Amino acid sequence: MPLTLKDIARMAGVAESTVSRAINNKPGVGEETRKRILEIVRKYNYQPNQLARGLAIKETRMLALIVADLSSADYKIIKSIEAYANEQGYNCLICNTDNNLEKEEAYLQLLSNQRVDGAIIIGGELANKNIINTALNKNGLMVLVNCLAEELLIPTILVDSARGGYLATSHLLQQGLKKIAIVTGSSKDFLESEKLAGYLQALADHNLELEERYILETDGSREGGYDAFLQLLEQGDLPEAFFVTRDILAVGLIDAIKMGGYLIPEDFSIVGYGESFISSIINPSLTVVAEPLEELGRYAAKYMIDLLNGRDPEEMIKVLEPVLKVGESSVLRTG
Repeated sequence: MPLTLKDIARMAGVAESTVSRAINNKPGVGEETRKRILEIVRKYNYQPNQLARGLAIKETRMLALIVADLSSADYKIIKSIEAYANEQGYNCLICNTDNNLEKEEAYLQLLSNQRVDGAIIIGGELANKNIINTALNKNGLMVLVNCLAEELLIPTILVDSARGGYLATSHLLQQGLKKIAIVTGSSKDFLESEKLAGYLQALADHNLELEERYILETDGSREGGYDAFLQLLEQGDLPEAFFVTRDILAVGLIDAIKMGGYLIPEDFSIVGYGESFISSIINPSLTVVAEPLEELGRYAAKYMIDLLNGRDPEEMIKVLEPVLKVGESSVLRTG
C-alpha cells in the first residue's frame, strides 16, 4: 500500500501541513525537520497524488483528450499533443466517446468538476450541445481539433479537409478522368462532410455534373470499402477512378478491385486520404492527401497551455493546409 502524507507526518512526528510545505519547498519548516521529512520521502520513494494535490490548489496538471472515435483517430495527433503537454509538465487522459453523447457528457464533467485543467476535443460531428453548454457556462477551458463550433467561438485547430478533397479530385481530373467515385465514412462526421464538399467543388470547377451513384457512404471500415466496390459492380456502371477518404476504406476497396481481377491504375486510378502505416504498405504505392498531423497536435497542446497560462491564442481558428503526394495508384506509366 503506497505511503500517504499522513503516514509521513506520523513517522516524522509533525503535522501533515508541515510535510506538504517541506515536499513543495515552501517556507515555515525548520532545516532539520525538512531534512528528516525528505529522508523519509526518499527512503520510501513517496509519490504525491497529483490529482489530490491539484484539487487542493485548483490545478491538476491533467488534460482530457476527448476523442470522438478512437478506432479511426490518427494517433500522430494524440502523440503530438501528449509530447508537448509532457514538455510543459502536464499529463493527458485519453477519453474515447465512441460518438456517444452520454459518454461525452460524462467526460466533460471532468472539466466542469475541475478534475482536469482543460479538455481537447478531437474529431467527430460539429460541436454539439454538450460542448456548447460547457463553454457557455465557463466550466473550463477547451480547444477543438478537427471539429468546429458554429454557434460559439472556441479556440480551434483544424486541417482544411475540403481543400484535401479538392486536391484529390482535381488530381484525378487532371489525368483526363471524368467518372470519379468518392468512398466516404459517415456524412455526420465533420471531416468526412468537408472532404465530400471538396470533391463536389472540384467537379463543379471542371464543369462536370454530379453522378449521385458515385457517392458511396459507408461505415468507414475496411469492409465498407470492399462492399462499396461490390455495390458499383452490381449497378453495372463502373467509374474510372476513386477518391477514398480514409486509409482503411482504401484497403478494403483495393482488396475488392484485385479480387475482381482488375488492375490499378490501368483499370482504376485511386487517391486515398491520410499518410499512415496502412497507406504506406498498399501496393501499388498509394497517392494520398497528406496532413501535417504532428503540427496539428502541437498547436492544439500549445493553445491549451497558453489558455491555462492566461494567454490568448494567436488565432482563434487556425487552419493548416494538406498536400498531395503522388504515388503509382493514380498515374499511368508510359513507355
